[in-house]
Amino acid sequence: MSVTVSVAAARRTGRGKNQNNRLRAANRLPAVLYGSAKESLSISVDPADIIKIFRSKYTFNTIIELDIQGEVKEPSMMVDWQLDPVRDNIVHVDFKRIDLAKPVVVKVPVEFNGVPFGVKNQGGTFDIINRHLVVECLPEAIPDALTVEVATMRLGDTIRAGELTLPDGLRLLSPPVLVLALVAGTRASALAGEEAGAAPAAAGAPAAKAAAPAAKAPAAKAKK
Repeated sequence: MSVTVSVAAARRTGRGKNQNNRLRAANRLPAVLYGSAKESLSISVDPADIIKIFRSKYTFNTIIELDIQGEVKEPSMMVDWQLDPVRDNIVHVDFKRIDLAKPVVVKVPVEFNGVPFGVKNQGGTFDIINRHLVVECLPEAIPDALTVEVATMRLGDTIRAGELTLPDGLRLLSPPVLVLALVAGTRASALAGEEAGAAPAAAGAPAAKAAAPAAKAPAAKAKK
């Protein structure tokens, strides 16, 4: 399930590129908080707190309680961020307020457990097509991941989003027909299948009938 992380934030009044550069020079990360029909707030946070969230397994599904100068605590989630095109470090973050009593829409990773039968015994390959699903649930019910058992999958089998059994409280928003993974055949598995099908047919084929003896040519009549 999701975790809640407290992050200290400070209000910022200045705007513009120069002001943001001064904030970053002071080891502060410019950010904005909006949503829930409330006024948007320009704030700054410690970049180390945000990097820690990025590196955690919960990442963007983390519930962040922004403690704004000890005056108010705002439950929120990260919904957008900007990276420096040269250094590739975070230079700005957008937070969106959430109501812990109302469902949110999140993208949840999908994990595949086991080795398919079609890979171990039929020479196929396991191809992952989609690694995330979009679901709706209460913030505190956001799962770390959705696990799919694949050990019984055979050649040609496909797992679609609508086939998963979701935990209570989760509603699937991704299309039910969305393909998550499949066991595909290879040239080697196709040849093995052809040989396996040809062997029984050869064994069960009736033996060829012996050729009938050639008819004797009629004897030539004797001349008178």
